[in-house]
Amino acid sequence: MRRFVRMVVFFVIATVITTTTFAFTFQGALDCRRHSRSPGSLSQLISCFHFDSTEETTKDSAARTRRSFLQESFVTVTVAGITTAAFPANAFDGGVGGLGKTKPQTGVKFFGDGSGPIQNDKGIVTAEIQSISGKPILVSFQTPWPLLTSSGLEARDLRNSESAFIQVVSMPKNDWRDKKVFEQLLLDSVLASTGKFGMYGQPYNVQVKASKTSNDVDGSIAQQQLFSVTFTTLTPAMRESERKAMIQCKQIDSDTLVLLVAGTTAARFPSNEGVLDNVVESFQAAKAPESKLR
Repeated sequence: MRRFVRMVVFFVIATVITTTTFAFTFQGALDCRRHSRSPGSLSQLISCFHFDSTEETTKDSAARTRRSFLQESFVTVTVAGITTAAFPANAFDGGVGGLGKTKPQTGVKFFGDGSGPIQNDKGIVTAEIQSISGKPILVSFQTPWPLLTSSGLEARDLRNSESAFIQVVSMPKNDWRDKKVFEQLLLDSVLASTGKFGMYGQPYNVQVKASKTSNDVDGSIAQQQLFSVTFTTLTPAMRESERKAMIQCKQIDSDTLVLLVAGTTAARFPSNEGVLDNVVESFQAAKAPESKLR
């Protein structure tokens, strides 16, 4: 019985060695044929099986073995990295233009533990964020898309280009309701090199339109304004993308402006305008009550 087992083991080892040697030899012949300058013939292909010495054969086999090992290892590591790697919150967005790029700076800072964003079964997103001076602000908006768990406060359609996110900026010196002032505010934040839509190149063809400003009950100018913005930006793959967004702005105190930016590509905007309009209309931002515990 032991003799039979030894014979089987010997046969398996011999078969593996023979098959491996033939594979390396045949691969060498194919490489020789592939790198030949002339069209060659079958006889030239057969001549590639000839080796000048045992030492040369051993060296070639070793080189091919090492090359095959490195290629297989590279493929294995690459596939494993693609399928199992998890991107941290500050990872770049991808693409050639995304190398070295971190997540966009939206100015959103959550007030403290337990104040992070949540989304209920109706799609209402709520969170407690900080104003420019560090005071608590309660924000909420309703969206049909899931809330992302990355940095910032954003909900996005994972299959298409629709999204809505919060941007917090400092109050400009001039009246932010003015179209030109607001355009410059966007260029310094959302469309800046550190912003959501300017990380891969400065957006251009920027056009801002403002809706009519309503008044508060007491007759004073309301602290809320709706804008529509169109612009052309670059994707992570460095391709041009025409986009359109609706931006609802809310002034908090004298130092903070909170923006809800809801938009998509220009091509998809007509069919999603109603959805985007509902999102920005649901936006609420107000000072949170302060207590001694804060």
